[in-house]
Amino acid sequence: MTFANAWVLSFLLVIPLLFLIYSFGAKQNNLSISLSTYHRSYSSWGDQIGFHMPFYLRLALIAIVIITLARPQLGQSVTSTKHLGLDIVLAVDTSQSMSALDLKLNGKRANRLAVLKQILAGFVERRSGDRLGLLVFGEKAYTQCPLTTDHGAIIDLINHLKIGMVGNSTAIGDAIAVALKRLKNLKAKSRILILMTDGQNTSGTFTPQLAAEMAKQLKVKIYTIGIGQDGEVPFMVPTPFGMQKVKQAIPIDEETLLQISQATGGAYYRAKSTEDLTKIYAHIDKLEKTEIEVKKHNSYKDIYEPLLWMAFLLFLVELVLSNTLWFRLS
Repeated sequence: MTFANAWVLSFLLVIPLLFLIYSFGAKQNNLSISLSTYHRSYSSWGDQIGFHMPFYLRLALIAIVIITLARPQLGQSVTSTKHLGLDIVLAVDTSQSMSALDLKLNGKRANRLAVLKQILAGFVERRSGDRLGLLVFGEKAYTQCPLTTDHGAIIDLINHLKIGMVGNSTAIGDAIAVALKRLKNLKAKSRILILMTDGQNTSGTFTPQLAAEMAKQLKVKIYTIGIGQDGEVPFMVPTPFGMQKVKQAIPIDEETLLQISQATGGAYYRAKSTEDLTKIYAHIDKLEKTEIEVKKHNSYKDIYEPLLWMAFLLFLVELVLSNTLWFRLS
């Protein structure tokens, strides 16, 4: 229950004030009645109640009138929440170079893809309300999962990504083009592609520049992330003597990644460590916030009519009792 004019209830404070005035000798019906005189004249409990009954009824009547004016209502207030989420495609490079052991996971050396998978899963968990899609690229680019709000499915697919699953070279332009196919007809507040790679475009049909221009025309924002340290980095490679660690330089085409992000209104980041990668995703998470629209619906019905009838009944009872011989003082 609620009250449409709740402020009126403050007048209920008058009730105890009237009671105090009455108790200390207020005049009623032109007769001053003190409590001491009353107790000497009426010894029984029933007589005491009867003597004061008209006044108590009058107080109850005033209280009911005040409550009625406050307009008591029954009903409910329903709050609906609508997530104005984003559409985000995550494009992950699974080429052979992602096996470089230049990052750390839980304090131990790990390959780039293993570290990326863990950080990416945390990012997905935080994006409640957004539709996410997963794309993998190497020699070719494939949609691993179309845009969905089933974040559990996305995380499961991320955990199953493997190096070389779509070839060992890198098709950055094709990755952007495939992502645009998924995003172009959607009407989200914002459409975003986060592209993660550790190399340069070495295969595919589309050049990164052409793909970036298409993204610009479709108003798709692209964040690019270059992963890995500079210079020679360690790899585990098979040899006639078993797996051996060798070092090899894997150049990252930072200029192209920067051009892609600038052309589409995004940003380019370089992650040379696990800490860098964690901070990058935390930063993107803050930049691209999901808006929440809250609507409140009120459905109330006035219930003051029964109180009016009660007040009328009390008035009649008080009127009748006040004019009977039982309530007259001689």
